[in-house]
Amino acid sequence: MGTIFVAYGGEGRESVLEFAAERARETGDDLHVYHLRELVGESIDVRSEVEAVLDRTAPGVDASVAVESADDDEAGPSTKRRLAEVAADADRDWTYVVMGDVEHGAVEEFVLPSMTEAVLETRAVPVLLVPV
Repeated sequence: MGTIFVAYGGEGRESVLEFAAERARETGDDLHVYHLRELVGESIDVRSEVEAVLDRTAPGVDASVAVESADDDEAGPSTKRRLAEVAADADRDWTYVVMGDVEHGAVEEFVLPSMTEAVLETRAVPVLLVPV
């Protein structure tokens, strides 16, 4: 079996993880849950949140959790680039990437860098988008 990479963060993150966990339970894949802290002082306890979702959704699924913090000077394009690098890491053989597909208005799309677009543009691994 393989490993499903889960980009964990932002709106609907728990729904995205629930979806990935259900797929992993059905296929026997493991999960690698990756969270990039974009905000200085972000207060969520990612590991506890992930464990709670997995206990409720797919107990017994093997999961690793990685949490990285973006530096103050890494805001915007650098953070989306970092997520894309991790998802496209040639040393890891992800079965596919699961991410949330958040709709933004025209102004937000122009101003805010899209993590989803950055990962899709790598074309290194299949990406499954979960509407949130």
